[in-house]
Amino acid sequence: MLRCLSPFFGSFITGVALDEEDDPMPRRSGSQNAKAALLLFLVPVIEAACLGGPPGPCDTASAHRIVHRHPPLRWEHGFPLGNGAIGVMLWGDGGPLALTLDKDDLWDLRANTDYLSNPDFNYASLVRLVSERRFAEVDEVFEERQRRDNPIGPTKISIGRAELDLGKAVRYQCGLALGIATLEGTIETAAATHQLQAFVHRRKNVFCLRISPAPAAASLRVVPLAEMNAKLAELRHPQPQLQTEGDLRVLVQSIPGGPSYAVAWNSVGPDYFLAIESGPSIAEAEAKAKAVRTEAAAQGFDALRAEHVEAWKSVWAGAAVFLPEPRIEFLWYFGQYLLASSARRGSLPPGLQGLWPMDGVMPPWRGDYHADMNVQETFWPACAAGRLDLLDSWCDLMKQSIPAAQQFTRRFFGTEGTFWMSATLPGYTVVPGWHTVQFAWSHSGWLGWLAWLRWRYSMDPQWLEDTGYPLVAEVFKFYRANLKEESDGRLHIPVSSSPEYRENRPEAWCKDPNIDIALIRRCCDWVVEMERALGKKELTASAEQLRAKLVPYHLTGSKELCLWAGKPLDESHRHPSHLMAIHPAMDLTVEGGPDSLAIIQASLDQFFSLGQYRWAGHTYAQMASFGAVLGRGEFAYDCLLHLSEYWLGPNGLHFNRDFRNTGVTCFRGDSLQFTMEANCGASAGISDMLLQGWNDRLRVFPAMPRHWPSAAFRDLLTEGAFRVSAVYGEGGARWVKVVAGVDRRLRNPFGQQEIEITGGNARSEGEDLVADLAKGQEILLRRKGEPARFEEAADGARQGDTSRIGLR
Repeated sequence: MLRCLSPFFGSFITGVALDEEDDPMPRRSGSQNAKAALLLFLVPVIEAACLGGPPGPCDTASAHRIVHRHPPLRWEHGFPLGNGAIGVMLWGDGGPLALTLDKDDLWDLRANTDYLSNPDFNYASLVRLVSERRFAEVDEVFEERQRRDNPIGPTKISIGRAELDLGKAVRYQCGLALGIATLEGTIETAAATHQLQAFVHRRKNVFCLRISPAPAAASLRVVPLAEMNAKLAELRHPQPQLQTEGDLRVLVQSIPGGPSYAVAWNSVGPDYFLAIESGPSIAEAEAKAKAVRTEAAAQGFDALRAEHVEAWKSVWAGAAVFLPEPRIEFLWYFGQYLLASSARRGSLPPGLQGLWPMDGVMPPWRGDYHADMNVQETFWPACAAGRLDLLDSWCDLMKQSIPAAQQFTRRFFGTEGTFWMSATLPGYTVVPGWHTVQFAWSHSGWLGWLAWLRWRYSMDPQWLEDTGYPLVAEVFKFYRANLKEESDGRLHIPVSSSPEYRENRPEAWCKDPNIDIALIRRCCDWVVEMERALGKKELTASAEQLRAKLVPYHLTGSKELCLWAGKPLDESHRHPSHLMAIHPAMDLTVEGGPDSLAIIQASLDQFFSLGQYRWAGHTYAQMASFGAVLGRGEFAYDCLLHLSEYWLGPNGLHFNRDFRNTGVTCFRGDSLQFTMEANCGASAGISDMLLQGWNDRLRVFPAMPRHWPSAAFRDLLTEGAFRVSAVYGEGGARWVKVVAGVDRRLRNPFGQQEIEITGGNARSEGEDLVADLAKGQEILLRRKGEPARFEEAADGARQGDTSRIGLR
């Protein structure tokens, strides 16, 4: 049952709110039954916008172009292209034009595991050594030995760089249109003016480049990573081999213990086709790459481009947002673009840098999967956009890795279940990392949360049975087996940490961190709800009992959430780990009654009092969603503004430094290490400002900044598998369409409001209007006199004065 709990076009519903004067907050009903509700939460503004028509989703995405009027002389300023399997970063001034190349499955997964043979390498010894404060031994056994034994690998491996010498540019203008994932532009040299078109084909592993006219004397060549970085030799990879067959060039390379890959290309233009393929042997990879390139050349550049453009139109055919501020709207589309360009089902999911490795160097953090925030933020936006296939690339890998995770859990903990380390590569290959973070318990629950979201946004019973439930159930079994009951009758976490407080120093180790408590509580809830949906009762009783006995949250006397018992956060920090119970776990919500509200308010006041000097770019991305679920549109907006102003490069990519040295953060300097999670997290934050579906309640426009006169979105997905389109203006929702994803009821208490309802047989139940909705059925609610068609209702959603100067 979906319930709308606000007046549709009037003033706010009454209730208690947190102390933010310009943002109301949704309230929780307290009901534990499986009702779904449509909560249309409206933020009043003074003046309505002048409206004009929204383009289609692909057109809106294409309206966002990354344009360079000076050549990107550094890799990190280039144009990212990809199809989920291969990636190309195009950069350089023409002398040469550079293409940094990558493929999803190129990993050197060989590891020296001698450190595992240490008799103290187990959880019982970790607990004992920490309790005895023998931290030098802790460092040696659980971190330093592994680092010494594995100084470079295991690691992500990139291919290298392709180069084409056009001559140094005297004039340059190139732009990447997000809607069609195609780069076009002009490079003028002393000798000629070249027109450029480039794209990575959406469905074929081939990079297509047209340079017109082609350089007369230059040929396209590939410089393998082995020639660019001496460290690769320490991994003892065989030397890459270059073959020449007329105009055809083929570079082949094998990764010991892993796949082989081949790059096949024609060296002379004007049309260049560069195919990248992998396989279990050099012969197979070579054959595949040659076949793809030959087929591409036969099909021709124009036909491939038309095919590619149509494929990207299908990417953008679903969800779309229309906002009055272009730079905020760009964040939504760019985050979606990066995820769609670096993830696809059937390929390995993107690591920290996606498919755009830093040119000529071994990747920072080995390009791994960081599970203490990065993985989660990266795949966050797939849900609201309805691109669950992108999230599947991660969930599929987790499912495939269950046996390896079980084996590690049995060896290290001596128990059943799956414990997920913080830093891993494909196949649950563990890489060195801060031991305090590696062995924290929170990663397991937070990765289980991704599986929970995947189910909640699809309500797909088959996926739940095959993938979602096994992933979450195994995490629960780990928690159940390793919590320890103490004399107080409570279950406790013996040793863990609150990532990444105090990094890997001794004072980071702790007992019962609040982040673990939040995720264990929620994991119990997920198990119960999943089993109810599947008609199972294998773990339900155990989960309910465990939740009831788990140690409660640790609070200060002022009701502030602590890191752990007696330890409030005492410094500005990039990870709001101790606030996990509020978001994203959503165990303490603004609808949870006065006790939850008091904890949330006190915890936020304390967190904000410490300042933002040690926040990072990803912090702002995460806190945008955080603010949105609290109904704080102004704060969510400010986080997005701060991210775009201080943490993004000229091509929109997120770097882990304030490279302009503005003084807003301690993380500054020229070491520009790109990671994509903040870009993706920002996109998710914007979606949360527009639509939310947590706690079986659907909220439309729950966190709008007051200075936005208008906005709209089309076909955003929310929990319960509901697809929603809506238009905002004159201080509230004007038009809302809901398409039911599963058989449910829509309840909409509009009272005497002048609204029109189309779809379903609406009937009155007290003050409510009730319509029974079957799966796929839609209901339209609109202000009286509003047009029925979305395109007309949303006319002008991207227009309007967004200045904060002047009363409106």
